[in-house]
Amino acid sequence: MDRTTRIEENEKLFREVNERVAQMHRGFQTGSDPEWVCECGDESCFEKVRIPLDDYQEIRARDDRFFVKPGHEKVDVERIVDRRDRYLVVEKYGLEP
Repeated sequence: MDRTTRIEENEKLFREVNERVAQMHRGFQTGSDPEWVCECGDESCFEKVRIPLDDYQEIRARDDRFFVKPGHEKVDVERIVDRRDRYLVVEKYGLEP
């Protein structure tokens, strides 16, 4: 598996984990922002990011966008489209929105 494919597969896995977090958070509404797993392509990264559910859903609305901790972006396969306080929103090259 080439590097780009491996990164994409890792990101999809983290996205699935975060979808479970979203489901749980919707069901329990704790009042605090949920912690999400960084969606970078690094298979060893399990760092957490606090993001409001609405912001997560906004990012998730496009299949080609992911959030990553600053410094976790991979400029050869994605571009930064937004910089926020605790995370970056990146867009994958070649993925359809």
